[in-house]
Amino acid sequence: MALSAPLLTRKRIILVSLETTKGTVTAPATPALVFDLQINPTAPFEQRRGSGLFLGNTSPGVLGERSGQCTFKAELLGDGAHHLDAGLAILLQGCGFVKTTDTYQLANTIATQKCVSIGVSEDGVFKEIIGAMGEVTFEGQAGGRMMLNFDFKGIWIAPTDVAMPAYAPSTRAPLRMQAGTFTLATLAIKIAKFNLKMNNVVTMRGDVTGVGGIAYYLVGDYDPQVSIDPEADLVAGYDYFGAFLAGTEAAVSLVVTDATDIVTFTIPKVQYKEIKEADRGGIQIYDLTGQCNITSATVNDAVKFVVT
Repeated sequence: MALSAPLLTRKRIILVSLETTKGTVTAPATPALVFDLQINPTAPFEQRRGSGLFLGNTSPGVLGERSGQCTFKAELLGDGAHHLDAGLAILLQGCGFVKTTDTYQLANTIATQKCVSIGVSEDGVFKEIIGAMGEVTFEGQAGGRMMLNFDFKGIWIAPTDVAMPAYAPSTRAPLRMQAGTFTLATLAIKIAKFNLKMNNVVTMRGDVTGVGGIAYYLVGDYDPQVSIDPEADLVAGYDYFGAFLAGTEAAVSLVVTDATDIVTFTIPKVQYKEIKEADRGGIQIYDLTGQCNITSATVNDAVKFVVT
């Protein structure tokens, strides 16, 4: 047998699909433009260092549940017709968001969560996780791209040799942190960075009859946190520390656009957890972190974004 090495790291693509039945592969077919793509098995190795005549590993180890992880970054992309890029929309649903037309809100029940199949082709080697769900962080700096950091966990499928498939991701420019709007407590406060981390608790649903002991993955809880760096102000302008001490909640709104598609993030109740003094080129600022609270008795409205 002749070796085929080396494989080229630049020849690497990702395809995704929503699963009809959680934990049952739906052939990944929708492309996504991503960066820093990695996919690896995470099955725990269990040593079997039993009794014996010798020192060291006298018995072969075994693998535990057949888990895998896929991490990457993606740009916030529209499709030019007032929707998110199709691949991005699938990935966000795999992070616990329910998509209703072009409104995305967090799922309240396991039944409304969606698992995804993720296939990664690496110069002819096809790697895959299925029954996957993930965690996402939205982040951007003034003038730059709005980026999404994804971390998916799923059932690891043994890699196979498959020719690189057709791949035609979006060619649109990303939405950037410029020419939009930002308000905090209805005030147009200037910030230079925005970070919204969903802090999903991604949990394996164990199943002794499942592939590798796993039925699928689910999101067992959320703890969304927003971090911003507003310019400091007089107490009469906006009393950050008064709101911090009183536990006063403040609404946050961020609008980003590419002049065609507009994405509006709405966080109705942010409660400040931490405020630290900082400096931005001689401008006094606050590094502020807050938790996103729910306001509704019927839907999870802690974080919502709409594409128009």
